[in-house]
Amino acid sequence: MSQNMNLSPFSGTASHFSNNTERFGFDAELHQSGKNKAPMFHFHDFYEYVIYLGKEPARYRLLDREYEINFGDIVRSDLMDEHVWLINDNEEHMRFSVGLTFHFVMSCSTKEDNLIQIFSRNGNSYPVLHLGSLDIHKYIDLITTFQDCTLEHGKTVFHLGILHQMLAYLQDDFLRLNSGGAILTRQDNLVCELINYINLHLGEDLSLKTLGKVTNYNPTYLSRTFKNMTRSTLKLYIDQKRIQTATLLMGKGTPLTEIAMEVGFQNYCTFYNTFRRIMGVSPESYAKTQEHQAQGGELKTLTPETLERKQARL
Repeated sequence: MSQNMNLSPFSGTASHFSNNTERFGFDAELHQSGKNKAPMFHFHDFYEYVIYLGKEPARYRLLDREYEINFGDIVRSDLMDEHVWLINDNEEHMRFSVGLTFHFVMSCSTKEDNLIQIFSRNGNSYPVLHLGSLDIHKYIDLITTFQDCTLEHGKTVFHLGILHQMLAYLQDDFLRLNSGGAILTRQDNLVCELINYINLHLGEDLSLKTLGKVTNYNPTYLSRTFKNMTRSTLKLYIDQKRIQTATLLMGKGTPLTEIAMEVGFQNYCTFYNTFRRIMGVSPESYAKTQEHQAQGGELKTLTPETLERKQARL
């Protein structure tokens, strides 16, 4: 049985975490050795579920609460909820972690099965779904199949099929343990709509006025609701998404001036200043770092997370 205890409210310095969901709509990884990749309090704009298969219990913190996680538990996190696994090494705390974008989850949903509710913070079993050693085995079989895929072509399609089946299992187990489902509030739906629209239209006008017209809400209400639900301003979120996308395009060798326009900046000066504010270095310096890595150098890619950790040590 999971135990939780109240902790002091979080200070508001969580890192914005991103992974391959930016490229594919999903990211999945089995953590079974090495160090915990995200030992800092962080949040992200995709849904996440983690199937815990560790030999030893683990501690997990979400917002201002800490939970004990045991073998057979599935931990879910809603969009922008701050969390951290309080572990150092993965050997005794094996887990399969999956990140899914809003668009991915909605594309798997049907009229009868809205899969968003699996991740809703309004559910009775949020964030830990206790399945136990018997019910978890169907997930273990899928994880094994996912990991053992040897296809030369069509591997992504194969993985998508496995993740769809996992979501079906999750929906069934979630509703079995939460007969009433989870209520999605108007604010929940609004933030989901905003995040989805922003991600699909990064290169276009994303002013409050435009977002207000798209959602049919007052711009002031939009701004306040997004901040209350995510603890981030709309402008900061949009800037971060644009810069994250820009770093991906840099890896493809796209000229910086083209990148600036493609991710929605009207001029290079604004792009330069925003990039430097978020990444801590100029676009040119970052691009050189990426080029050096591509040529086999040992320089590490700079990210908002690594920069924040460096600044915290100063």
